Order: sequence, then structure tokens, then C-alpha cells
Amino acid sequence: MTAHLSLDGCSWSPPGGPGVLDGISLSLSRGRILGIVGPNGAGKSTLLRLIYRYLRPSRGRVLLEGADIWAMDPRAVARQVAAVLQEQPTDFALTVQEIVALGRAPHRQGLSRGGARDGVVIAAALARLRLTEMADRRIGTLSGGERQRVMIARALAQEPALLVLDEPTNHLDIRHQLEALALIRDLGLTIVVSLHDLNLAVTTCDEVVLLHAGRAVAQGPAALALTPATLGPAFDVSVRQDRLHLAGLPHLTFHLDPQRSRKETPCA
Repeated sequence: MTAHLSLDGCSWSPPGGPGVLDGISLSLSRGRILGIVGPNGAGKSTLLRLIYRYLRPSRGRVLLEGADIWAMDPRAVARQVAAVLQEQPTDFALTVQEIVALGRAPHRQGLSRGGARDGVVIAAALARLRLTEMADRRIGTLSGGERQRVMIARALAQEPALLVLDEPTNHLDIRHQLEALALIRDLGLTIVVSLHDLNLAVTTCDEVVLLHAGRAVAQGPAALALTPATLGPAFDVSVRQDRLHLAGLPHLTFHLDPQRSRKETPCA
């Protein structure tokens, strides 16, 4: 069976600059959630940009159901792949409903304003993210967490089969982090998500890719790939894995390694 998303030996470097990603390969079945984790500067956001067709691989291919996305019409890709980025919207004059309606753009022809179906899809996206009562509020009046929900609603209005999320729990308190991740699991889409919180990655994702210095140093089922043996070298810390008594889930705790600290050169 053809994977819904696959990367075949993808590398990326800026023009004339050093490599950021090197030889990334992965395969994701329809409806699965893939987490991208790793330390700052490991290449997580760059990998997501390859997947949603913002950056073209220097080498390798990104395939959507076996088709190279750079051989496809950009609008056709936009109808299938939606992205929610870390950047917050800056057009504070638009209302919540107007922002969500932007998700329908790939489905419109020319300058058409959209038909009755657009209205149904937009209303459903607003309702799913509990934004209906905020529909007429200007985006600039919302909290960071509320704006994040608007961006997810805009992506859902796009009706994608593949959703790419770059740190979707940013700007959210603990309760809303958990709500957002529960929503992600319930969407029924193929999802690629970058997360800083490794314990959330274990409980949310079916599979993970651990990046370090632009390379995939571990990948597979989350609970098996994210272990002290893989995480310690990647993050340059010591890691202990316990189990939560009630849920029986693995829980990772992190500590600075005194042996590594003693090797550091003191600042002058």
C-alpha cells in the first residue's frame, strides 16, 4: 500500500550555506500522527517546510500518495496539505470569521467569493474550535491561545487530508495544551506535528522522528524511539524513564549531566 506521505532521502541547504537537513527518509500511513522532536536548531521547522511545499529539497523527494509534490500543481497541493505555523497573524483588522474563510482560497476559482458550501465548511470549522461566538471579533482582540485556535480552524476550513502543525501548543496554558492535543487526535487526518514537550509527544503521536544536527537519529513508535539512550546524546542531558502509576505510561525526566558540565570550558 502506498504511504500517504513519504520522504525519500531529503536534504536541504540554503544557497551557499551549510546543510540544515541531511538524508531524511520517512513513511507515514493515512490517519497516523507523526511527531517531529529534537533540540533547538535540529531542523524541525525546516523539515515541516519541506512537507508543506514551502522549501524545495536540495536532494530527495517529498511524495504525497506516491506523487512528488514539486511535480504537482501548487493549488492541488494546497487543497490536500494545510499548515499551522508558530507565527501569529499580523492583520489585526480581520475578524475571526474572515481569517478562517482564508482557508477556502485553494478551492476557489479566480476571484470568486465562494458559494454556499464555503459557508457551511467555515461554520463547521468555527464550531469545532469553539469560535462561533467570537466569529465577529477582530483577531487583534484575542489572546495568543485564541489566535492559535483560529489558525487551526483556518486549516480545517481548507479541508486537507494532511495537516502540518509547528508547535501547536505554543501560547497555550496546560489545560488548553491538553485540549488542543485531544482535538488533534480526534481530527482523523494524517498529521505531522513538531513538539518541544517530549512527554506530550509520547502520549499524542503514533510515531516520532528525533532530529539532531539535521539527521534523524531515531524514528518509530514514540514510546520505543524516545528513550534515554537516544534522547541523552541528542539533547546533551541525562534522561530517566519512569512510569506513571495510574496510566502506566512512560514519563521522561531530564537532568544536566555533571560529567558533561565538567568538560565545559569556563567563560573568560
